Amino acid sequence: MNTNGQRWRKGERQIYLPLPVFLLLFLILSGFITVKSGFSMTLDEAVDIALQNNPDLQKQVSNQQLADEDVNELTSQNYGRLGIVSSYTHFNLPRTLVPMTPAAMASGPEDIATTEDPFNAAFVYEVELFNGFAQTRSIEASRLQREMAAAALKLSREQLIYNVRSLYINILALQAQKQAQDGYVDALRRLSSDVRFKFKQGQLAKIDVLKAEADLRSGEGQRDQIEANIAILKGTLGSLLGGSSVDKLKEIDIFPQELPTAHGDLSPQIDDLQRLKNARRAVEKNRKLVDKASAIHYPRIVFSSSYGLNFGPNDSSNVHDGDWEDETVWQAGINLQWNLFDFGSSSSKIKKAQIAERQSRYEQTKVELELRRSFDEAVTKINSAISDYNTRRAEAALTREAEKIEQVRFDQGAADINDLLYTKARNLLAESRFIGAAYNYKTACFYLDYLLENGDN
Repeated sequence: MNTNGQRWRKGERQIYLPLPVFLLLFLILSGFITVKSGFSMTLDEAVDIALQNNPDLQKQVSNQQLADEDVNELTSQNYGRLGIVSSYTHFNLPRTLVPMTPAAMASGPEDIATTEDPFNAAFVYEVELFNGFAQTRSIEASRLQREMAAAALKLSREQLIYNVRSLYINILALQAQKQAQDGYVDALRRLSSDVRFKFKQGQLAKIDVLKAEADLRSGEGQRDQIEANIAILKGTLGSLLGGSSVDKLKEIDIFPQELPTAHGDLSPQIDDLQRLKNARRAVEKNRKLVDKASAIHYPRIVFSSSYGLNFGPNDSSNVHDGDWEDETVWQAGINLQWNLFDFGSSSSKIKKAQIAERQSRYEQTKVELELRRSFDEAVTKINSAISDYNTRRAEAALTREAEKIEQVRFDQGAADINDLLYTKARNLLAESRFIGAAYNYKTACFYLDYLLENGDN
């Protein structure tokens, strides 16, 4: 090492780095200095950020947690309730601490504790032994609701993934259209400059200058509108990402020579979809609620018990005036309650539950029919997008060639400016349609993934 730099040996060669450069590299590699570079968000990264930060999805996670707690709450009720009770009462006349029997009174009335200020403290336990299986049906319904909440979370993730992908694709489509529009505006600007030059040379009329300028201004206005639409979609995408800023998006290779078609009957896959499973769970849940409502026709049996102390100071009429005494008291019993007639209230509750069950069956049929229709629509969209893509690709190639020919004819004076402007505008329209067709195909594929609930995979 010399005094001015750092020397590295590599084989027989010696590499000299000036000391400032060596220190700069060391700081960069050590992480003390970061080199800022342009960052382009990929589609997978956008989806991951949305799944982590989207507030609607986080709300669905909370709904699943609520469903879990509902199951825990209802299940714990099977074990009854254990508590502590206590009381204090002042009477104008003395009371015994425990109920008296003739035998207790005969054995020595002077030893019986009496007080005007009795206290009580006891442990109480109560559990329902039978309620017509209403509690069992409630637990079963809550477990189905928990499964529905988990499925709803899965479907919310699928919906979010599809929305992010669709917005991402639409932004890329608009950016591609803006790029084509920029090229069109640049061509119009060059054409306008050429027309003004030829006008000064006396080769073209004033009307030709006005037409060229008008088309240039129109093209710039369309470009500004596309930029505004891109900004709007980026803002919408940012909200789905939980407020993350959206700057650059990485391009997707979306212009293949051949596009795979969608074919076959997708109906057999419907039974495995969470949308239909959730509709079936709703039917089963409402059936459980019908059974729960019907439990009103059965008796309700409750076991209750208590163990505690009654205590207090003896009153002035007692030979042990002022002495505190206590008595242990416990009891256990079974209570039965049977509702024989409630003027139609129970019948109405059962009928309401049965109506809700029928409604859920109708909803299940509706979901199944909608899924079949959506599958047919998705397959049709994909195949239609393929046909449109091939058509627009051929159209863009033809109009591109026509524009080149028309430009040569205009430069040679064989065509007027109207023909050239029309050809350029038609080529731009064809290019925009081609770009849109390619991205429409990708969006249609994402829609089919959404229906098949494969987006999260």
